[in-house]
Amino acid sequence: YKGKHEEEINQLAPDEKGQYLLSCDDNGEVMCFDVKKRGEVISRRNEAVIAGRRYPLIDEFIHTIQQFGESKAVLDCWELVEVLVNSVSFDDPALRFKPTNTTDLLRKSVEYLERGFVQFVQTTICGQLEVAELGGVPGVMELASSYLSVRSQEVSVWGLVFVCLRCGSPAAALKVLQDDGYEGEIETILENWANLSQPTAARDKVRQLYYGGVNGCGDPYKRLVFSILGGCDIERRHGDILTTVQDYIWLKLVHVLTCHGAGRDFRSTKDKVSLSEVQEHVLKEYGENHFSSLNSPYLYALVLLLTGLYESAIEVLYRGEESRANAIHLALTLHSHGLLNISLSPHLPILSESDEDPTPHRRLNLCRIVIGYTRKFACSSPVSALNYYYLLHGIQNEEGEDMFAVCIADLIQESKEYRTLLGYLDSAGRKTKGAIDRFNVNHSLIICTVAEAAEKRGCWEEAVTLYELASNYEKVLEILIEELSRRFMSNDKGHEHVHQIACDVEKRAHHVALRKQFLLLLDLYQFHNLYHAGKLEEALDVITKLQLVPLTQDAISHRIQGFKSFSDELRRCVPDILIMVMSILNKMYRGASQNSTSFYGGQNKQAQQIRDQAKVVMRFAGMLPYSMPGDTHAQLSLLDAPMRY
Repeated sequence: YKGKHEEEINQLAPDEKGQYLLSCDDNGEVMCFDVKKRGEVISRRNEAVIAGRRYPLIDEFIHTIQQFGESKAVLDCWELVEVLVNSVSFDDPALRFKPTNTTDLLRKSVEYLERGFVQFVQTTICGQLEVAELGGVPGVMELASSYLSVRSQEVSVWGLVFVCLRCGSPAAALKVLQDDGYEGEIETILENWANLSQPTAARDKVRQLYYGGVNGCGDPYKRLVFSILGGCDIERRHGDILTTVQDYIWLKLVHVLTCHGAGRDFRSTKDKVSLSEVQEHVLKEYGENHFSSLNSPYLYALVLLLTGLYESAIEVLYRGEESRANAIHLALTLHSHGLLNISLSPHLPILSESDEDPTPHRRLNLCRIVIGYTRKFACSSPVSALNYYYLLHGIQNEEGEDMFAVCIADLIQESKEYRTLLGYLDSAGRKTKGAIDRFNVNHSLIICTVAEAAEKRGCWEEAVTLYELASNYEKVLEILIEELSRRFMSNDKGHEHVHQIACDVEKRAHHVALRKQFLLLLDLYQFHNLYHAGKLEEALDVITKLQLVPLTQDAISHRIQGFKSFSDELRRCVPDILIMVMSILNKMYRGASQNSTSFYGGQNKQAQQIRDQAKVVMRFAGMLPYSMPGDTHAQLSLLDAPMRY
């Protein structure tokens, strides 16, 4: 997102998908207003967390999506999640499956459905006030009576009791019965409705009454009330009263709570239901086709959320392009409160099973969906993507790597914005901070992870820069030693480039175990450059001081012992060094021979000395405990031949 467009926001209109579009960025990617605004919420959340402050993530998200003119179905999902996260929060997501915690979450779902029904009743009444005859300041009883009147239904006692229960007011339902003079076990149950573990004896009596004749009575409301309060005949649909998905789910959850609170098995299997059975019912028996998830993904997601299948709800929304943004941010909200069961491996499918979880729960691959969501703007807005990746901090892959670091490595590979994200060293070696420095993480560890990824891709120069940024000079020198060795004989720009980088690093790489070997290679590069510049005597002087190649007979054994301590990188250079030394001696010998006036008459001392040095080099080459390239000895022999006679 470009700051220059900020003034245009208020003048924008949504497109056919409800997205507020800004102009294209430099890469031709369309930036959406809703993507930008959600990203700002994530950024502010990170700032608050870093500063040790609480951040009302759910409130901010709901406030933000209200600006987009989202549908009621979208807001319903967000409002339910708001109820859930404002009531519970777990450090360990597995705690969510403890029976007491599961019950608490189900109660919140039931309360949400009851509040929603109250709003529906009020809206229905307000639409027909002349029929409702509400008057005054209505309570639940008055709302129930008016609602039934508006629905052109007889205002019966049991109808009022049901509507009061559906509105979440057992006290109002009790008042209706008391006003009607009803006495019995139902009163006892209503008085203790908040505590579903009591009273089992009263429920047994209500159950007996139900099967003794109530189940066949002509009042559907009475049948339903007895079914609810007695927890009986739970397979009955009651379709003449419960006409919406929300009504149906409310009844199922109430039955689950009733059975759970009874603390014992009922004698009749039709009076027994568990949450897992309801979840299986929603997932498989009804399933996506029944709820038309392709056309109404938010309705099906709401049902899944209400029944505790949070991961499956996120997956349903993530499938659709238009619902994907809400899926991601709902998931992040649930995850921030420990309400999301996360995959142990980021490489698993979006939903996967685990033997550790109760059936039919699945685990959500949060990393995968976050990465998938940010992919569309990661290159054009890498800092925004970085904010999303920070929410994955603490999640590890199979190799034990933090997914925050892994995602940064991938982000840098795609965007090439490592200076912006990680910072850089200026010419004086001072670090300029990057976007990552604002996060409370081990910056060096993350930078090293990114550097390791670059190294694996063969981007050695990028890896050197990153390792140095993390002050890991052991790795810096390790890579440079490898590159210096590999490019030693290439007399091209690559040779000059790696040499220049190595010389710059040498100024800062102190007190490193590999420094001695590193400096030796730099000296060999000096020898190489002098040789190719035709400065033969200076080149020979450098190699003599380095004490790598013997030029006297008594130095051979010492140089052989020294060779055995060489690293593989240094040994790799020795064959080329020997050829260059022999080439120098060959050229010097020819020069000495041409300048000698007594070449045929007597032995020239300088030429003889060079011949002796060549013999030492050849003997050293033959004694080296190293398998040199096949043509090395042949080249040495060709260079030595003119000096033998």
